[in-house]
Amino acid sequence: MTKGKIALIGTVVIILFVTFLFINNYLTKGTASEISPSMNPDMQTESEKNLKEVEEISTLLYQKDGFFEQVNTKLKGKGYAFQMMVVINSKDDIEVKYILENKDATESIKEEIKSTFYESVENNNLDTSSFNLKIGDRKDGPDW
Repeated sequence: MTKGKIALIGTVVIILFVTFLFINNYLTKGTASEISPSMNPDMQTESEKNLKEVEEISTLLYQKDGFFEQVNTKLKGKGYAFQMMVVINSKDDIEVKYILENKDATESIKEEIKSTFYESVENNNLDTSSFNLKIGDRKDGPDW
């Protein structure tokens, strides 16, 4: 094959590919509005309410000298080095994970951390049932 034929075949392939992308894009846009209707006003109001609720509880938990700062200070004072992960789904559904860096997450250590954590929950007049607390260490992996 000559360079001219290879260039011609390459150009044809590129044109076909671009045409395919345009057709696919057009077809996708045409059906997207039919598949995903816009959010109705009631759902949008509820969603905005939930978002505001999550923002308020986040502010309360993370503020200076707030709940998480208090718990973390107590745990560090007891010699724990850790990373903390938090997911706030709503004011009634807060997931907290402590990943210990300098100690193994034995049952006695987990109990001490839980005790410290839930003592702070009560001292801050928060609902203990709102929190789902998990404690692990680096070797436990992401599934604990």
